Amino acid sequence: MSKEELMVSLVVPTNGVIEWVFPVLDSIYQDEPDHSRFEVIVTDNGDNEQFQRQMESYCERYDNLIYRKTQAKQFLNQVEAFKLASGRLIKFVNHRMKLLPGTVEELIRFAASHEETKPGIYFMNGAIAGKSGEEKFDSFDAYVAGMRRFSSWSAGTTMWKEDFDRLDPDMTYNATFPHTDYVFSEKNKAEYIIDHRVLFEEIPVDDTKKGKYDLFHAFGVEYPGLMLDLCRRGEISKETFLTVKEDTLRLLAELYFGYVLRKMPCSYDLSGYKASIPVFFSNGAVWRMMARIGFGKIFGRRG
Repeated sequence: MSKEELMVSLVVPTNGVIEWVFPVLDSIYQDEPDHSRFEVIVTDNGDNEQFQRQMESYCERYDNLIYRKTQAKQFLNQVEAFKLASGRLIKFVNHRMKLLPGTVEELIRFAASHEETKPGIYFMNGAIAGKSGEEKFDSFDAYVAGMRRFSSWSAGTTMWKEDFDRLDPDMTYNATFPHTDYVFSEKNKAEYIIDHRVLFEEIPVDDTKKGKYDLFHAFGVEYPGLMLDLCRRGEISKETFLTVKEDTLRLLAELYFGYVLRKMPCSYDLSGYKASIPVFFSNGAVWRMMARIGFGKIFGRRG
């Protein structure tokens, strides 16, 4: 494969879930896109030997598919995937998000059409209601405000290889949000784009098969802390900090209602919610947000 032709790296960090990863890989190759224009990198920090054997067999079918085992813990597996990428544009692919038909070619076209200016880019995948197409921003502050809480969401993370190569190789990443460290490293772009098109669809899965991390510490402490650091350094405005904080409160209200009040089964560690919520918010604020959203709407969304 010629690196001069290689436009896009699709990186798929995983812990080796067979029923997710292989449908995602099948969706990548479904339209038989030009293999010289993209590569797929799967990094695996799981211990599923059957998954490893199937991946090695799958790799024999495609010359642009790279599979690597890694000892990186939890989300730091993402860093290992990005390090292996050679394409001009690196696109994170969640291991349970299938690509819709034509998505690989769309990403290649996007990379080719924006390669000269290399804007900051986040693929929102339709997560914000009422938004469509490309939304453009002329400052990092406006870009962060436009992403709301979704800068915490790994699936939209996208980075130019040239920008990634400029990062300190000894950089210390947030263990829960290394992808957000990537998003927040691009502070001096002339242009930023949030692409709202729906390009991926999630494989249906119950919450007992998702992460095992401390959910309320992650979104009640770690993520708001990253935002506060940006604000303290003057890299985002207080208004943007408060906008993202309010949107994060909305998420916490949904999580609290679903997992604490309704006791929906999940794989997350919920033990820290009492200590984590008051760090940036309050229990009263969570209850007021639940009332504002409407319990029926939360029930419908989380049920």
